[in-house]
Amino acid sequence: ISKVFNRWNLICNSVNMISQDFREKVERGLGCVVILAGSGNDEPHIDKIAKSLQKYGIPFEVRVASAHKQSEKLSEIIKEYDAIKGHLLYIAVAEGTDALSGTSSYVSRRLTISCPPDNPNMSCLTNPSGSSNLYAGRPENAARAVAQIFSEVNLQYTGALEADINTKRNDLNVQDEELKSKYAKE
Repeated sequence: ISKVFNRWNLICNSVNMISQDFREKVERGLGCVVILAGSGNDEPHIDKIAKSLQKYGIPFEVRVASAHKQSEKLSEIIKEYDAIKGHLLYIAVAEGTDALSGTSSYVSRRLTISCPPDNPNMSCLTNPSGSSNLYAGRPENAARAVAQIFSEVNLQYTGALEADINTKRNDLNVQDEELKSKYAKE
């Protein structure tokens, strides 16, 4: 019985579980992300977003709350994160009929980026008036958008973006030379 009670207590209190470390990073104005997932089944896509955010050094937390099945919990989670002063936004991860990004962008005063596992997802693109979510179909583009949004407040993100741009340009220059040489011989 105590195991059941402890699990029930954990479930009931799971809304109030922002880590102190994450809270401090938001309050320091680093530019942070809460990945909101509609289900634990979205974990493979969450992993891709997490790796992309880590590339830029962007702090994040992951929360699971279905907009369809747990609308009150979702609202409470958003309310709790929105109460933190600092730079923060949400990346919503939900497939099918995505109510998560529309709800979070409507309820929160902070930006929500939709990044669904089933890209393209038209429900993310056709949310009703007042739902101001942005759409990034690829995890790496969602993370890059976050870095761009917060680059003015976190120079680490600016440096990572510049390095990313330089790497891509260098790769393209190498490809240009290789293909130019290859086809000049024919």
